[in-house]
Amino acid sequence: MSPRGKAKARVAAIAAFFLLIAGTWAGAQESGSIDTNVDSLFGGDEVVSEAPAQNPADAAKQNPVTAALKSDKVRVGGSFYGSITPTALWKNFWDGDLALSDDTTSLGTSLKSTLFFDARPTEDFRVYGSAKAAYPFSATIGGVSVPNLSVFELFADFNLNDKVYFRMGKSTVKWGVGYFWSPADVINLEPINVLDAEAQREGPINFRVNIPVAGTQDNLYFYTILDSGNIDFDTTALAAKAEFLLGNYEVGLGAYYRYDTAERAMLTLTGPLGDFDVFGEAMASRGSAKTFVTSIDTGSPFKVHTASAADNRENFYFSASAGFLYSNQNENFTAVGQYYYNGEGYSLEERDALISQAKLAMAFAYPDVAKITSLTSSLSGLVSGSGQHYAALMLSKGKLFALEDLSASVIAVANLSDWSGLVKPSISWSVVNNFKLTLSPMFFFGPEGSGEFSMAGDAVYLSLGAVVSASF
Repeated sequence: MSPRGKAKARVAAIAAFFLLIAGTWAGAQESGSIDTNVDSLFGGDEVVSEAPAQNPADAAKQNPVTAALKSDKVRVGGSFYGSITPTALWKNFWDGDLALSDDTTSLGTSLKSTLFFDARPTEDFRVYGSAKAAYPFSATIGGVSVPNLSVFELFADFNLNDKVYFRMGKSTVKWGVGYFWSPADVINLEPINVLDAEAQREGPINFRVNIPVAGTQDNLYFYTILDSGNIDFDTTALAAKAEFLLGNYEVGLGAYYRYDTAERAMLTLTGPLGDFDVFGEAMASRGSAKTFVTSIDTGSPFKVHTASAADNRENFYFSASAGFLYSNQNENFTAVGQYYYNGEGYSLEERDALISQAKLAMAFAYPDVAKITSLTSSLSGLVSGSGQHYAALMLSKGKLFALEDLSASVIAVANLSDWSGLVKPSISWSVVNNFKLTLSPMFFFGPEGSGEFSMAGDAVYLSLGAVVSASF
């Protein structure tokens, strides 16, 4: 097909997508009226009513649900986080080498804040935005100093006759149900940080249409997703998702299409199993957005060979995950465990061969700084997230030893392909409201020089953090 023909096909696909939305909405109208879906409209955020006094007769006529959704004032709030963390590193802790030097001690700091506004001028229209600032407060880009400030979310919610709900703007899109890993979450711009799994992740600019199915708790979602770095037909993705109940379980089915990367299909499942909440998800794709390292020349001239998204377009990949969550409020105890199969990971033999090539090339390139930097980057890409099998477990206990202000937790993450991993226990003391001290060692284990978590050997970090945090 010619380039012009491909462009026409993509325009036709987008037009058909919106016609599908219109047709589905028309079907929803014909099937009868439905209740106002407040969660779908406002994403479950807290609603603060700031209504002026009114005539009691008028108040009696007003719908109490829509009255609660309207606010004559703009709600403003945010969060603050600051920490100072001295850290010590022992590279060969288990060999008895406990000596510390300047290069094994460090003093870290974090200072960041999020501010948001929430405006609801009418009961069926809302504008929400949030921005983030962090230390260092400026960065140099192209020789120009710019503020370290970013818009995290900015979107508007509105609806059509309380039957079809729309969201337009930049927002987080939660497709997956996993805690540490989420192969079904193919839309957000950043993956889950396994050591801070509950942190909100940045989402893309998108247009979402939500159609609740009348008389049920089922929902249909349609998305148009823009690439803010390169807005074009080729980089615009279309996605659709259906959520429905199957007994006590919620099932999600979704599909994602983007011309220049991959088509993807996903499945999610969540529900109770005895005292546990279980979750699982799967994702199949034709093509991958990942750049794979295929070989590294060990001699001169030095070169890293890769396979881009275009090279992988006809390959098929499958990833899946399953886990559980257990929470006992009476005991202040929570446990989360998860297994992850990464279908875009390297086989152990392939990865070991590439790491060996990188190390040989690094020895050849020394002391060429530019080549060493490029090789180090390639080596990092080969190692980070490169395994095919992973597992993680998190345990947390509040009111430790019956003390209100003492809590403890432990996180363990392992690459089951190369048997490397990390264990991070921590104990926290809440000194006063919004201020706590946290003592946290972090242990790494696995084969030295080749394990994902043990490239530097059996290292041990010990940190003591003073943390101030608050939401307002």
